Amino acid sequence: MRVTVAMGAFNEAPNVAIVVTDALSAIAETGGDGEVLVVDDGSTDGTSAIVDGLMARDTRVRAVHHATNRGFSGAMTTALREARGDWIFLGPADGQFDMHDLVRFLDESAHADIVVGVRARRPERMGRVVLSRAFHAITKFLFPLPLEEFSSIFLFRRSLIDSMTIRSRPRTATVLPEVLYRAKVRGARFTQLRIEARPRMAGEAKGGRISVAVFTLLELVRLAPLVRWDEMRSPRRARVPAGSPQK
Repeated sequence: MRVTVAMGAFNEAPNVAIVVTDALSAIAETGGDGEVLVVDDGSTDGTSAIVDGLMARDTRVRAVHHATNRGFSGAMTTALREARGDWIFLGPADGQFDMHDLVRFLDESAHADIVVGVRARRPERMGRVVLSRAFHAITKFLFPLPLEEFSSIFLFRRSLIDSMTIRSRPRTATVLPEVLYRAKVRGARFTQLRIEARPRMAGEAKGGRISVAVFTLLELVRLAPLVRWDEMRSPRRARVPAGSPQK
């Protein structure tokens, strides 16, 4: 299977069916070899039933249900571990990004192991923008990465992810910096792609909460030495996955 379009969904009943339909259309544009994986992260608003209905109607749709909410890192870790495609296109279920950008991301994968989406602009409230900039500044200090941002949409080579330990705790926002840093240490090739972001279609934004920001900061400090220690102990032969282009 060429690609898994994976998304976490927590109380996204107004949006999830539209986003999944767009993702299926995007897969068709690439030749049709793929699946849509929805991680229902303990939703209480009917999202679970909607996703199950989509799965019953189309065999390309697959769902994993969390009994309770595990937050961003919890949902994304499940998405990365459950994906079956050779490539994992990771994005949100709120409609902020055009799933048809999948075509552009796959085109870029010809010379990269990870393609990182970088927002051309941020249609968000100023308070959330400030939190995001602080998150990126602190994260880049603890996990030096040659990237403008790491909080939008991504394309990962799955064989690279499969070889990794992921230590990020649920209910934080640290899993993507952790995975990207581990990939950098292992010699993965990165490229960045400009994308257009838009306001969520409906519902309440889940990020930007102070409690999550504090927990994430503490988790970043905890992770930084642990991830370095893991990667120092990683056998050299396991650092670059089979079939990956070399630098």
